[in-house]
Amino acid sequence: MNDLETPIKQYLFGFVICLMILIPSLIVVHRYLGAGKYIDLSVIGTVVFFVMSLLLYFFLNISLKSTNKQLFLSITLANMLMKMVTTIAILLIYRKFSAPPDNKFLLPFLIIYISFTIFETWFMVKLAHRKP
Repeated sequence: MNDLETPIKQYLFGFVICLMILIPSLIVVHRYLGAGKYIDLSVIGTVVFFVMSLLLYFFLNISLKSTNKQLFLSITLANMLMKMVTTIAILLIYRKFSAPPDNKFLLPFLIIYISFTIFETWFMVKLAHRKP
């Protein structure tokens, strides 16, 4: 049994790799592509998506022990819907209250969204292979 065979270790490994790619990408976007004034949105997005991915981990882990064969898929679909709704809500609320002068705030948020989506997809595939 190797070190990455338990779900929590797989999750933490994937999350660290995600952050190792995400943070330098955000630094480049904020520093060199004119999105520096939107660091607050990047922090909010990263924290929100981390919490959502952590909740996903716990719900998927529960689904692995369930006798309901469709629970894993239902959780995956619900997560996808919640992520889309949350993304739209955060961006609309940010736009309303911060009144950004341009749309450059979308780029860092898109990078965060894509990074967490790739991480969660990788993790869900790993977990799906463990399901009896």
